Amino acid sequence: MTTRIISLIFIIIITLSGCTEPESPELAVWVHGRETTTSAEWDSLFSMMSEHGVRTALIGGNPTIIERAVNHAIPYHVNVQAWIWALNRGDAKPEWLSVNRKGWSLADSMAYVGYYKFMCPILPEARQFLKNKVLELSEIEGLQAIHLDYIRYVDAILPVGLQPKYGLDQYEVFPEYDYGYHPAMLKAFEEEYGYNPLDRDAANDTLWLQFRLDQVTTLVNEIVEEVHLSGKQLTAAVFPTPEMATRMVRQQWNHWHLDRAYPMVYHNFYNEDNAWIEKVMKENKAAVDFPVSCGLYLPAMKDSTEFVSAIQSALRGGADGIAIFEAHGLKPWHWSYLKTLK
Repeated sequence: MTTRIISLIFIIIITLSGCTEPESPELAVWVHGRETTTSAEWDSLFSMMSEHGVRTALIGGNPTIIERAVNHAIPYHVNVQAWIWALNRGDAKPEWLSVNRKGWSLADSMAYVGYYKFMCPILPEARQFLKNKVLELSEIEGLQAIHLDYIRYVDAILPVGLQPKYGLDQYEVFPEYDYGYHPAMLKAFEEEYGYNPLDRDAANDTLWLQFRLDQVTTLVNEIVEEVHLSGKQLTAAVFPTPEMATRMVRQQWNHWHLDRAYPMVYHNFYNEDNAWIEKVMKENKAAVDFPVSCGLYLPAMKDSTEFVSAIQSALRGGADGIAIFEAHGLKPWHWSYLKTLK
């Protein structure tokens, strides 16, 4: 074979290798699982998802609900992730609940809404309680991943678009919304650094902030290791960017060892337009080395133009996928557009 023929073959191989179709974004939907959901309803949902290229369902519910959902999803080639409320637990013991800078515990007082029952992440009992919940779900055969939600503290600062709902103007972190001051947390910090942050300017103490951030980070990364041992993945719903998450809910998710993140880029919560979605996703892609799917809030997109624009903005920003909250709000025209993305 002549040198020229060999060269031509090499060129053809290189050319053909570059002609592969680009990988489609992962399309996902959050789903509220219910005990009353019938087999026919599960089959209808997963059939619709499969037909329109939506391959991931983030399903909330107890292990029985999740197991039923997985069994129905498998024939439709839909991956199920068990969507679990992590540190915000209505079944937590009162002594595990977080305390704010005023010394008020969520066991006795309310922050924003009654269902905010965030556990203190430094407590070994609370950490093990959450790990047990996760491991129980991890045993479900055919489950793709555990999906953590509310893996953070109480909102130190609400999204600007939500503040008027509570009659607030949070131009700074007010002590009643600054959480992470459980006695066990304060004691552990003082043992390590030699002072109680309450004796100084706790609101502006970066060392104290980082200490609280690290408690959530170490918890997540410990859960990652245990979930991986079961052959499952770990994902999380997080605030729009690592910077916003750190500042608003004490969540430093760019330090987590996730298999995928689903930042909730709910632009209307921040009085932003669709261009903001692209900006946010570019920031996220530069911050981490794992896939990032853009979470979109369906009620914020009033028509097909807004829906398409939001998705295209996320993809221009480099999103590895689109996740929509939530499945039961999708109308035929939503499904039709999603089908074009697969």
